[in-house]
Amino acid sequence: METRQLKILVIDDNRDNVIVLKALIRDAFPEAKVLMAFDGKSGFEMAALEDPDIIFMDIIMPGMDGFEVCRKLKAKTDLADIPVVFVTASRGDREHRILALECGGEGFLSKPIDEQELISQIRAMEKIRWANIQKRNEKKRLNIRVRKQTEALKAAHARTLKLLKSLEKENEARKKSEKALVEAQKLAHLGSYEFDFENDKINCSEEVLNIFGVVSIAEVNTMERLLQFAQPDEIPGILENINKVMVEKSTADFIFRIFRQDGEERIINMRMIPQFNETNQHIGNFGTIQDITRIRKTEEEIRYLSYHDYLTGLFNRRFYEEVLIKLDTEENYPLTLVMADVNGLKMINDSFGHAVGDELLQMASNVIKSGCRENDVIARLGGDEFVIILARTDAETAALIIKRLEMLATRQKIRGLKLSIAFGSRTKIRKEENIQKVLKNAEDDMYRHKLYESASMRSKTIELIMNTLYEKSNREMMHSNRVGLICEKIGMRMKLDQDEINQIRTAGLIHDIGKMGIDEKILNKPGSLSDDEWKEIQRHPEIGYRILSSVNEFSEMANCILEHHERWDGGGYPKGLKGEEISLQGRIVAVADSFDAMTSDRTYRKGLGQAEAIAEIRRCAGTHFDPLVAKMLVDVVHSEMIH
Repeated sequence: METRQLKILVIDDNRDNVIVLKALIRDAFPEAKVLMAFDGKSGFEMAALEDPDIIFMDIIMPGMDGFEVCRKLKAKTDLADIPVVFVTASRGDREHRILALECGGEGFLSKPIDEQELISQIRAMEKIRWANIQKRNEKKRLNIRVRKQTEALKAAHARTLKLLKSLEKENEARKKSEKALVEAQKLAHLGSYEFDFENDKINCSEEVLNIFGVVSIAEVNTMERLLQFAQPDEIPGILENINKVMVEKSTADFIFRIFRQDGEERIINMRMIPQFNETNQHIGNFGTIQDITRIRKTEEEIRYLSYHDYLTGLFNRRFYEEVLIKLDTEENYPLTLVMADVNGLKMINDSFGHAVGDELLQMASNVIKSGCRENDVIARLGGDEFVIILARTDAETAALIIKRLEMLATRQKIRGLKLSIAFGSRTKIRKEENIQKVLKNAEDDMYRHKLYESASMRSKTIELIMNTLYEKSNREMMHSNRVGLICEKIGMRMKLDQDEINQIRTAGLIHDIGKMGIDEKILNKPGSLSDDEWKEIQRHPEIGYRILSSVNEFSEMANCILEHHERWDGGGYPKGLKGEEISLQGRIVAVADSFDAMTSDRTYRKGLGQAEAIAEIRRCAGTHFDPLVAKMLVDVVHSEMIH
């Protein structure tokens, strides 16, 4: 195969799909040129203009769909040899595949796209494209050679010998082309066969033997021997299709399962076409046999994913909306809808990471599945919301089910925190009631329960986060305790009231809560931090703000935590606030935090003495620190032993 730049055209009315497929192709084939078209008409025009090597095309598109584009391509002599791969989603059913084959498509690629399958498809289609071009060129070259041979007969014997040598080279090229076609058939699991009535014999390609798992054609050389591999319960259907071809003398397609001699089960798609002689007598049948086992498996996976949530395995919103319409009938009344919401998911995500949040959702889904009945429909609507459809279930029975679910939830823990799920329910008993209003009332009921339960869990989560942070770094625990004490002393020196003093001491204790979201290796790194590590550390005020702002009893401290690395001169982070734009609490924590950091030992340096640290605080008063707060700290250090 000659070396040249691979040119691929992607046609899809969904721009996101085109961009994703282009990126996947460029990742696997960096040198490839990827063309893009966003509707069938422009895709066809681009194919005629650019003559790509492969076309990946969506089926459903406005205006001109994928089948029509494929038929138009195959109708044009100069475009017919471009392989077309249909990119199918959940609607890639048998009917669409048959239509695709009938209009000339060579391959299928299912969404979500598997990178290895994409690579295999591109390589297979590249070989098919190359083989098609070779066949087209071969025909042209043979015509030329025949003409030259005719002329050569009039020439000398030497010229004839030379021509024979040239034909030998052409024959070798043809053999290579045929070999490439065989390889392409193997990749597509597609073979051909011919059944001769007169001899009662089947001739088939090597790939058909591979599909049936036999080594010689003698093992399948009659139709009776071919059917020995089929499942017994499917043989009547196969014979019916064969009889249809015999009687109606029309093409038939049928799918059946076989058990190979090695014990493997395969799904076969067989196309049978009647064959006639010059006197229009039916002398046999021919067609294709394709192993579609992988295609069927992929379709089943797509069908599953289209109705199931990828994380929990529960039904998804799409399935729920469809099944709710079907179940909203009088025979299913009373029909109870239960809404469920996992408390504290956002805080878990912000504090422990989304992997732990996913674990929380999976735990909640398992609790709900284990506590519901076999025929109850459970779906994840998205985020932390679930819905349960209880057909023929009154409000009292639903309440018992919810109570069982709540009891099961209390037995589960994640990172030391009990699983908490808020439930709400409403029951439809009359046809006249609007099912969406019933759902809204169930949701409102759930949110009423969530107000208390979620607040309680968030408070417990704050305590758990701080304990987890201390477990990650003992140094952080001692640092937080000292900063809280210094903040308290400064508050007393500034004559704040007791509530303010208590609040500023608590702010000092939890000022670094956002470090829960920072990699433990960075927190405990013995040496100085790199630029990237320092940028990561600088995220902790914002992380702390997100955690605390959702908890009522800590919400007033959230701004303080966000601002404790701001500077009096505006040179701090994350907002670059200046002067009294920074809250008083934030200014107090900033100077307390800096003083303790300066006077504490690190593995890579010795801490400063108090006198040196005080000198540094005074030097930075008015630039880094609020001058008044800095003076209060100096007074505290001079008057009390706090460190």
